[in-house]
Amino acid sequence: MTTTGELRGKVAIVTGGSRGIGRSICLALAEAGAQVVVASRTENEVPPDSPFQKYASGTIGDTAQQIAEAGGEALPVACDVTKSEDLKSLAERTVKHFGRIDIVVSNAGVDCESPVVDLEEWLLDRALNVNIRGPILLCKYVLPEIIKQKGGGSIFCITSGASQTYREGRVGYSMSKAALDRAYLSLAEEVREHDIAVNVLSPGRVDTWMNRNGDWPGTAHIPMEQPDSIMKAATWLAAQKASTFTGQRVERAEFGETWGPGISVPAP
Repeated sequence: MTTTGELRGKVAIVTGGSRGIGRSICLALAEAGAQVVVASRTENEVPPDSPFQKYASGTIGDTAQQIAEAGGEALPVACDVTKSEDLKSLAERTVKHFGRIDIVVSNAGVDCESPVVDLEEWLLDRALNVNIRGPILLCKYVLPEIIKQKGGGSIFCITSGASQTYREGRVGYSMSKAALDRAYLSLAEEVREHDIAVNVLSPGRVDTWMNRNGDWPGTAHIPMEQPDSIMKAATWLAAQKASTFTGQRVERAEFGETWGPGISVPAP
């Protein structure tokens, strides 16, 4: 692997790293020189007759293998972000294996597709557990190590345009992503003194299992991008500290235009 080098010596954790956006972020960070912990529930491949094989395929082992074949270093870790013991173990295994934590990407997410009048409680609970509780608990377990290192760090999450606008049948999902936005932007202030950047990245409409599996009314006019479109923006965010870029909710489509290298962004 010929690395770009800006993340050399850094260790990154990426949840939901088995496929889609998460896999692209893992590959991008590894290409930039980071050692990557690929975390996801997905240890086994989807059945070959799955109607969403192209979009739902992939395991943590696959992602780690792709990184290794390119000359990078990765550790696949099975992790259910709804289980606090899994998140705690993820942080501990990362430190045990690589010795540190510098970058944390909360990418794992699930849909919550239902009008409120028909909403099943288990569906709402799952969305809140995966989309907001998991990312916050992950921060709880990784932050002590990052702070102890006294070298700053970067944490960011993957949000959705649904956090800021109406999507039919997605009240629960929109709520969970809006809460995630607010939580991370508030966390940015809480850890600013430790030079840890905390940001929120909106990828736009991306060709993933969630977008193929669900019907998202009102989004057909938005161009469908491939997961690799997020790689440059994610790599740049991973290299930031609070002293350079923090407390921002940014759009992947605006990288290099309103934010990114050489662009001054007002403090929040």
